[in-house]
Amino acid sequence: MKNVCIFFFLAFLLGCDRGLKFEKIDHTFKLKDFQEVKSLKAEKLDLGLLLSPVQIFFHDSLLFLSAANQSFNVKVFDTKKDNEFKGEIFKNGMGPSETLSVFNLIFLEDGTVWVHDVVSTFMKRFLFEIKSDAVVIEEIESIAFMNPILSSVYSENKQFFTTTQAIVPFSRFLVYSQDGEEISALGSYPDYGIDMPPMVAVDVFFASIISNFQRNKIALAYEYTDLIELYDVDGNLVKRIHGPHQFLPSFDIGDRSGTPYMKRVFEKTQHAYKSIAANDDRIFLLYANGKTVKPGEGEASIHYDKILAVDWEGNPLAFYELDHAVTSIAVDWKKRIVYGLDRIESEVYAFHF
Repeated sequence: MKNVCIFFFLAFLLGCDRGLKFEKIDHTFKLKDFQEVKSLKAEKLDLGLLLSPVQIFFHDSLLFLSAANQSFNVKVFDTKKDNEFKGEIFKNGMGPSETLSVFNLIFLEDGTVWVHDVVSTFMKRFLFEIKSDAVVIEEIESIAFMNPILSSVYSENKQFFTTTQAIVPFSRFLVYSQDGEEISALGSYPDYGIDMPPMVAVDVFFASIISNFQRNKIALAYEYTDLIELYDVDGNLVKRIHGPHQFLPSFDIGDRSGTPYMKRVFEKTQHAYKSIAANDDRIFLLYANGKTVKPGEGEASIHYDKILAVDWEGNPLAFYELDHAVTSIAVDWKKRIVYGLDRIESEVYAFHF
């Protein structure tokens, strides 16, 4: 009974957030602060049949579509050759050169790629080569992390900076060597005056992560609050930016067999940043515009039609309105094209910006 009372009390506090604000905010911005506001028109790509697509990636003129519950986890298309289908890679399985999922692709300058297999909790590195009639991959190494990781970036000194649901230690990042050895725990979760159990905080502050090690920067963009954080590679918070709507996390705390958890509530929990892409100059963020989810929305609840562009100092640059909602983005920076995945239609759209 005591635990139930505590959860209701915490839920009450979370609902009474007037006057609360994030600590250490360096600056805020609003929609009116963007230098460029533009509507982008969607062009549907003819990629053939896409079954259960999950995410989209782009590298060196190639589009990669990851999928769930298929024989192969990724399809590859060449945008230089009118989106020609190049083949399927990463066979579904636990054997050599196989993966159970593809959550992220990290391409390296040496022609290899790290694949984050979130289902098996492995990170695998593959030799990657495009030939005239096929895509050739070969597994070079694989590592398993002690703690399951949510997202990661890979630094020039061969370390993984990861976000995780681990609460011991309770830190913003866990850093691993290329051998899978935990090196350090860095950074702290945001604070806006509400005490919450660590197992709740790791969900409340779920974030997409991307890096620019040329600038000594790691960027985090949060799912349930319009907060962007910039860290250096030593895990020090460099800048915290709130905007463009400046809302705080809104949720209830549930009890699952004595364990507290973040309970997302229809028409209460607001959504912010969903998917992230970057180059040396700017960061593109698929933005939910503070959207709340209505009962019965299903897949539509994770499809958004706004993109914010900021620089690596967090300054607002551009606000794009898409005429077709998508759930995952990738960018061809040379041709100035945003590729967006519609999981409801199983289609990919191109937006010229």
